Amino acid sequence: MHNYGNKCHKACRTTAHRFSRRKATAGFTLLEVLVSLILGTLIVGGVMGVISVSLQFIQRVEKKSAVQPVLEAAAQEIILYPEKAKEGILTLDELPGEPSVKVTTATVQGPDGYDISNRAGDLHRVQIDYQGNLLEFSLIIPRTEF
Repeated sequence: MHNYGNKCHKACRTTAHRFSRRKATAGFTLLEVLVSLILGTLIVGGVMGVISVSLQFIQRVEKKSAVQPVLEAAAQEIILYPEKAKEGILTLDELPGEPSVKVTTATVQGPDGYDISNRAGDLHRVQIDYQGNLLEFSLIIPRTEF
């Protein structure tokens, strides 16, 4: 036999030993991968939850911003013309689309049920409803108008 073959055998064993040591320490264990996946899922889920809540909030704000001018215009109309409160439905011709609002009134009574009206008129609680959104205010309606 040649001496050359013995040297190759020793060199190959040393190289193989180095590769096997490197292979055992390189990379991630299955447990590390699972923990990373769980943490990543929790983080992504949290971010998606925040985005969802933000989008819902934006939709509610947009709806309120579309409804609020209608409620305010109806309140101004009733304050200017209190007799319109008794009609039940008030159509706002000056607004685009001519929206209609539901108007309900209730006479305000004192704590023991006594009448608290005066010379100026009766105190009424006015409630305006438009697309499920309410606006309430109190108004003295002169007796001749109601």
